[in-house]
Amino acid sequence: MAPAQLALIDGNYRGAMAESPRDLSFEMQRMSARQIWFLLRRHLPMVLGIVTVCVAVVTFIQLRLPDQYEATATVQVELNDANGSNQADAARNQQRVANEARIYRSQALAEQVVKDLDLEHNATFTAGTPMTAQQATMQLMAQTRVVSANDSDFIDIVVREGTPQLAARVANRYVESLQKLRSNRRQTWRDGVTRALASESARLGGEVEKAERAVAEFRRAHNMPIGAGSAEDYQQMNRIAVEEASAAAMNAATAQRSASAASAAQMRTVAGATSPVVDALQRQYDDLQRERSQLSVALGANHPDRQRVEAQLTQVRTDLDRERAAVISAERTKNSTDAGREQQLAGGEARAAAARAGQLQARLSTLAAQTFRNNANNVDLSVLDRRAEVARQAYLTTAQRAQTVRSELETTGVNSSMVSAATAPLIPVAPAPKKMALAAFVGSLMLALLIVFCIEMFDNKLRSGEQLHRLFGLRTFAMLPLLPREIPMTTEDNPVVTEPQSLFAEVARTLTSEIGDLAAGRESQSVLVTSPLPGDGKSSVALTIAAAAVSMGRSAVVVDLDLRRPGPSILRTIQGTSGMPDLVELLTRTGDMQQLIPAAKAGEGDAAAELAPVVLSTREPVRNPASLIQGWQVARLLNDLHDRFDLVVINAPAILAVRDATTLSGIADSTVMVVHWGKTTVEQLRAAMQLLHTPVAGAVFNQVDYPEHARRGYGDAVQFYMGSASYYSDGFARRRSWSQGLRDRVRHGFHREAA
Repeated sequence: MAPAQLALIDGNYRGAMAESPRDLSFEMQRMSARQIWFLLRRHLPMVLGIVTVCVAVVTFIQLRLPDQYEATATVQVELNDANGSNQADAARNQQRVANEARIYRSQALAEQVVKDLDLEHNATFTAGTPMTAQQATMQLMAQTRVVSANDSDFIDIVVREGTPQLAARVANRYVESLQKLRSNRRQTWRDGVTRALASESARLGGEVEKAERAVAEFRRAHNMPIGAGSAEDYQQMNRIAVEEASAAAMNAATAQRSASAASAAQMRTVAGATSPVVDALQRQYDDLQRERSQLSVALGANHPDRQRVEAQLTQVRTDLDRERAAVISAERTKNSTDAGREQQLAGGEARAAAARAGQLQARLSTLAAQTFRNNANNVDLSVLDRRAEVARQAYLTTAQRAQTVRSELETTGVNSSMVSAATAPLIPVAPAPKKMALAAFVGSLMLALLIVFCIEMFDNKLRSGEQLHRLFGLRTFAMLPLLPREIPMTTEDNPVVTEPQSLFAEVARTLTSEIGDLAAGRESQSVLVTSPLPGDGKSSVALTIAAAAVSMGRSAVVVDLDLRRPGPSILRTIQGTSGMPDLVELLTRTGDMQQLIPAAKAGEGDAAAELAPVVLSTREPVRNPASLIQGWQVARLLNDLHDRFDLVVINAPAILAVRDATTLSGIADSTVMVVHWGKTTVEQLRAAMQLLHTPVAGAVFNQVDYPEHARRGYGDAVQFYMGSASYYSDGFARRRSWSQGLRDRVRHGFHREAA
């Protein structure tokens, strides 16, 4: 890697981003896997710590646990129907096997096993701890696994215990305990069913008798006979009733037809009545009409032929009307005659139907009276017969039901038998330190990775130029490294002056060159340096920019307009020892101030004092700085400084602290934002950018922990700075040990907290 590339550090990287965003996007996509690795490497100590602790704890616990043995007993499920044959429905068989497995997992069976083996008093099972039967049952269920496959009728009962003999004994006991449990429940159920059947038979006999008597009384009260021992009388009555109803309906129909015959005669129309004479007169009338129409076209109204035709039309119309009246009268006479004949016929049919209906009604009444008289004798006979029949049916039903229940309990349903009894195991299955340690390693690693991604997701600290470009569209001019000690309080001892070949000096000169490119050919340039919050190191950055400019042959002055800052600062300390007039004095002086400000002449001698920039600050905090900053005095001072210096660096207050930086941002040629590496948050910088009225030319990262930044792997030029250690006199870029790096990070963390 070329020395110039390493010296520029972050500047060239940001320039490449601005020139080719498409290439950058492709590069980021291509390096995504590597970036994930760097993401994990940033938190490698935490990940190793979590994994180590989890694996150590699990391994220690495993080594402390007593040995556990597993014994397996295999049983086969027998599926029998009523005849003792295997069921043919495969789906039903699978369901029954699953149900049998659930029974083996049930708490009731576990209680029976505990009771049969007296496990609550077994010192080996309880490990010397007093237990109740319920507690022993819960422990047995926790130590037992029942394994069954969907396509098999075998069930494995796996029991884990502290000794091989006890494990085999408990596993083999499950089948016997289940049979005993089923036998007890079957006997209890059989006795209950027998008693229920006897009680139900007695109750049903009495209920049937009461119901039959109630039915007989109801039929007698409502004239609803059943017949004298058979249904023939009832069928005869039904036939007579049907015939009687048919005769009544016929009578009603013929009566209605007779009544409507006269009305029908009146409703018959005579509109279509005609005769040959009427037809001949109509044709003659139509011919005269056509002749009159033809004569009307050729002759006048008084012409003899017209008058003749009119006379003939009148005569024919009169004859036609008279003939039509005669025809209609004859048609009406005919209709009346036909209606009278139909009415007489209908009346005769109605009288015949009425006579037949009367006879049927009389026969029906006689038969009904006879049937009602037979009902009284049939009730007593029916009760006696029914009592005997009910007694017989109750006895047969009870006996048949008892036999059916006994057969179902013996053959039908699901049973299981031992196929392979459990033997005492020789090798313990637990504890398994290697297996559990591996599981702990995988689980803790996944947990650590989840924590890492959560930390990165919620980390809002700014640490790379890519963040500034992506979130705010800002260039990163440079990334000033974190010095092992604070910047000296004199301009002559600034690292840029005293160690010109150091990494800090090289980055400072790169920053000054980037700012100088913003001048666009102007002889003098002013730049305003600010930050979101106090403590970000903007005063040190402003002094470093001016010192680097002087070392590069330009005259520079630092104007400290952070007038509200309480307490001492590096610029105020330099101001107090430099012998320069106080800034307030320069701003409030009405006369010519050029005599009070000496011009710096960089590069004319070898002394460090000749390479130091001019610093203009105050010795004490200003009580009312707003009147000075918002007045014309600052503009006048800057104009005078432009005439005497190549670079005017304005140290403005923090943007989020006071409003002075917003006011001063318009008087400088460009604005540079100082971002404290690993401390300034995204929200702070966003709020600061929103308050500024002028665009920000770029940003500079301050107090960058180069080893930590490289370890994090952000993909910029700083990541490769260690390979250029030989180019710098301070050896800052040399690789450090892990312990030294940890001590430096802790010390720098304390240092940043104190600042």
